[in-house]
Amino acid sequence: MTIPPLVRGWCPDMFAPMEARDGFLVRIRSPLGGFEGPQVLAIADLARRFGNGVVELTNRGNVQLRGFSSTSAKLALESALAEGLVDPDPAKERRRAILVSPLAGLDPACNPETLDVAQSLQTALLEENALSALSGKFGWAVDGGGYVPEGALSADIALQSRPDGWSVVCGAMETGVLDNAAAVRAVVVISRVCAENSDLGRPSRDTATAAFVFAKAGLEGIPCKRQGTRPVSLIGPLPGQVMGVGLPFGRCHVKDFEVLAERTGTASLRVTPWRSVLLPQQDGTWPGFITSSVDPLLRVEACIGRSGCAKATADVVETALALASDVPPGCVLHVSGCIKGCAHPRAADMTLVADNGHYEVVRNGCTTDTPSWHDRDIPQIRTLLRHELKETQV
Repeated sequence: MTIPPLVRGWCPDMFAPMEARDGFLVRIRSPLGGFEGPQVLAIADLARRFGNGVVELTNRGNVQLRGFSSTSAKLALESALAEGLVDPDPAKERRRAILVSPLAGLDPACNPETLDVAQSLQTALLEENALSALSGKFGWAVDGGGYVPEGALSADIALQSRPDGWSVVCGAMETGVLDNAAAVRAVVVISRVCAENSDLGRPSRDTATAAFVFAKAGLEGIPCKRQGTRPVSLIGPLPGQVMGVGLPFGRCHVKDFEVLAERTGTASLRVTPWRSVLLPQQDGTWPGFITSSVDPLLRVEACIGRSGCAKATADVVETALALASDVPPGCVLHVSGCIKGCAHPRAADMTLVADNGHYEVVRNGCTTDTPSWHDRDIPQIRTLLRHELKETQV
């Protein structure tokens, strides 16, 4: 089994590892209904045997493993294929990038057809070989609403639940209400147009793309209000007799991930886009995990920093830990080791970009926006947080 060369800017997976300071990293896409207990154990085994034991949750609801060599990455791929964690076809594996409402099938208020529609969409996408031309970052969502409200999931093309069916949302445009089959067909047609026009920006990033795509697809589109993507609290007891458990900064060691596997048992473990997992509700303590929805660590996003990334210039996790208690409830602080902003590629109430010992500070923006303050140290940033940010309703 050979691993193709890295293409920068594409999302890594088991077939295409991405090189980082601490070795190669890989991602395993979540099944639509979550990982079964044995699959969680299999992932832990990959991290322990072939990587450096670090397990991360991504903002696409997937699992990322770190610290592989080029040789161990190949061995891990063989093991993942044997365990059924990935599709044997690398192109089809990339088209499994479907984000589903984390509580689908569990929350009575979520559209009861969400998982069925997601399965129909996945089947249709896997049959469309022409979609292999899409960027590896291109993604879809099936958004059934309920406890996790419509619009909370971020994707290039999303199916959003409506009272009498589904609307297809692409960038700043959406269709009228369609039935299940018509909605899935519309997603495929729009995806095909995006694949055939590779010079287009991704709909989630380029507002001009949607109108062109709808016209080319022969679909009537209407302007839609751009949805917010602020983190949703999925920590503690939740609808459907499940509980949400958070990982600080979406990261843990394999021994802790094995605890999640044991407590999942024969049920399923779902990874959310907000650095938490859902598993059967149960009693007991959770040392090292976040179990309170008001934990200050939930207000802070941070990448792995210079311990794992060659671009980073600071140990941003230490900075995030130091500042978490200064972030008011309802606000988000993003601490990034470099301008890429991998941990939180959207706007935050305040964003810090490391710059060789100090930070550039962006208010209400992301890492690529013009800084509001330059060359600030941690005491100065703490003062800014207290003066600039106010508690908001979430």
